[in-house]
Amino acid sequence: MSDFPDKKKRSLFSQLHILLTAGMGFTRSFSMVAEGFSGKDRELMERLLQRVIKGGDLWEAFRQEKDFTALDCGITRIGEETGRLPEALSFLSGYYARKEEQRRMIVGTLSYPVITLIVAGIVLIFMMLVVVPMFEQVYLRMGGNLPALTQMMIRLSRKAPVMLVWMVACLSMAYGLHRKWTSYVLHIPLAGPLVRQYQVARFSSVLHLLVSSEVPLLRALRLMQDVMTFEPYRHSLETAIERIQNGESLTDALEEQRDLYGQRFLAMIRVGEETNSLPCLLETLARDTSEEMDYSIRQLNTILEPLLILLVGILVGFVLVAMYLPMFKLGLTIG
Repeated sequence: MSDFPDKKKRSLFSQLHILLTAGMGFTRSFSMVAEGFSGKDRELMERLLQRVIKGGDLWEAFRQEKDFTALDCGITRIGEETGRLPEALSFLSGYYARKEEQRRMIVGTLSYPVITLIVAGIVLIFMMLVVVPMFEQVYLRMGGNLPALTQMMIRLSRKAPVMLVWMVACLSMAYGLHRKWTSYVLHIPLAGPLVRQYQVARFSSVLHLLVSSEVPLLRALRLMQDVMTFEPYRHSLETAIERIQNGESLTDALEEQRDLYGQRFLAMIRVGEETNSLPCLLETLARDTSEEMDYSIRQLNTILEPLLILLVGILVGFVLVAMYLPMFKLGLTIG
């Protein structure tokens, strides 16, 4: 993870934009912004400032630091070369503000289901590793034949440590090979459409900001390759760049990726290209897709909450019934 996260980038670009727009010189403006940081962040600001004072460009100073992306460097470079640095900084500030807002919304909405799943997993692991073996020892001392359901649960409990190790190993392997399976995420019910909406909204918003800032289309798509980190969409950008270089339109370049972007997206992009209103339509697409994503997340959360509670209850209840079943039968026999 970057030592200089998106939240701090937004603050840097926003404050610098305000001071430059007010007519203050760059060195003075950057020095004042740097005073608001401390520790390693302050050291980073001082390194950037010293490089600019020595005659370098700000975008070159950014490029020498791993904390800044190709998008940061590219937009800053365009602003410096065109004499519109304040507008470029405003662009970056707005981009990171929207990105942070989307992240908070997704985290806030999905936090309950994720926490529920984690707690359920911990409870089940505890029951399989601790509770079930305790019951097994009691039943061994009692002797007699156990119900099939209880025997099955005991066998699962004995295999639980090995199964847990295999599960962790598989998850680690899947994480290491995430580029191989990311495309399958799009086909998962409920989650797939949500991921697609998020990626299309991000694609539209970033491309709108770049095109509306008069960044050439090919250059904009190259800058976006550093932003669209989800492998299927990153690959689609690589393909689109090659096809546009061969003289095709953006719509035709993305046509083979219809399953990623959807018919409506491609239709509106085509209209934007034909009517020379691409920035406007991209803004509309970004806004509409973001609203659809927000609604989908709320609906998903509404559906998941009761389902997860029901699932946890069923799993815990199943384990308890399986382990108490011999006692129930014993009570009935005595009665």
